Amino acid sequence: MATFINYGEADATVQGAEWLQRVIQLQQGPEAEEKFAERFKALHTDVEYTRQYDFGPVFDLFLDHAEDLFSAIPESRAEEKIKEVESFFALVLSMLLMLEEAEQLDKATNRLCEIFSSSAKQQPELRLRLLMNLYNAFPPTLDFRYRVFKYIIDFAHTANLFDQVMPYLEYLDAWMADWTAYLTIDDKRTLFRDIARYVHALGKRVDSFQYLKRYHQLFQGASADAIKDTKVHESTVQLLKDAIQIPSVIQFDDILSFDTVKAFGKTKEGSLVKLCEVFFSGTVSDLTDFHKKNAAVFKEHDLEIQDCMSKIKLLTLATLARNRAEMTLQEVAERLEESEEGVERWVVRAISEGIIDGRIDQLNHKVLVKSAFQRKFEKDEWAFLDGKLSAWIDNLESVIKFIGDQKASTATAAAAA
Repeated sequence: MATFINYGEADATVQGAEWLQRVIQLQQGPEAEEKFAERFKALHTDVEYTRQYDFGPVFDLFLDHAEDLFSAIPESRAEEKIKEVESFFALVLSMLLMLEEAEQLDKATNRLCEIFSSSAKQQPELRLRLLMNLYNAFPPTLDFRYRVFKYIIDFAHTANLFDQVMPYLEYLDAWMADWTAYLTIDDKRTLFRDIARYVHALGKRVDSFQYLKRYHQLFQGASADAIKDTKVHESTVQLLKDAIQIPSVIQFDDILSFDTVKAFGKTKEGSLVKLCEVFFSGTVSDLTDFHKKNAAVFKEHDLEIQDCMSKIKLLTLATLARNRAEMTLQEVAERLEESEEGVERWVVRAISEGIIDGRIDQLNHKVLVKSAFQRKFEKDEWAFLDGKLSAWIDNLESVIKFIGDQKASTATAAAAA
């Protein structure tokens, strides 16, 4: 631990200045050291005997030399120097919290963020750790927290350290609830768009897709000008490509309802939306026809027809199994455009991936179905659900009536005896 930390009656600010003075002497020479010492002495003396110590001038002086501290850390045996630098910035953060004027605190926070994030090559892990310390220095509801958090994720991505930030994203919703009072709609959109991009860079496409959906949800009811923005356009392309390419994405009604997607569908690149509509309610033959007419779309967006065909076969199987207790393997083979011998693997895959709940009756060449994935839920599906609920209620009423009749018969028999 650095020697300037105040464990006794010594002034921690003076100890910090003495440590910084030695670093300046080593890096810049005696002249710079003397200039710093004189400046600190003048500032410290001016406020030392006032009723309330003003940390602002000394804080600014410390920050004037803060960026050079990272270059003072040697490449070999750096642990001790890193501890000293961290300890110095711990003092700086304690001084930051002593600043009373809102404008001064605002500028000081921004300046610290800029210093910590100014280089992704020089001590990046230390810089990220200091940004996190700065974030934790503020109470949860203070508006500086969001600003520092944004610096953290931006710097972590630039420094290829975003994997260290990923575990904290599970708290994002709770933190955003604390930031509600000062978080604008543009702040939210930028946050989710950037997180989606950073997570995607880590190869976590499913997580990225979820954040990208939240970004697009924030444009529901937005103006046409906002939706036409270039960044929105690019994010819509990415959203549609992810939906098509990620095997686990089988629900398409939600993204097709986004205003951004609807607007994109009206552009010259709207074929991606039409392809998603095939996955939403189409069949194997629909995809085959679409590919014949739009082969260029697959090439332009790096879409593999075989991957798309695998997804549509599973979805077609879900539609075929809907509201049915059984279906023949021959019927499944015809709809999936497969041989009866080869169709079993698709049924097994659909069962293993939860698209249908059932089993294969190999003796009778049938698929026995308990339930199936619902690709869409519209008027017909609501009507079917209403019928099911009505039947369930009627059966329940019949059971209740039967139990009542039995109780009445038992009571009558007992009275007669």
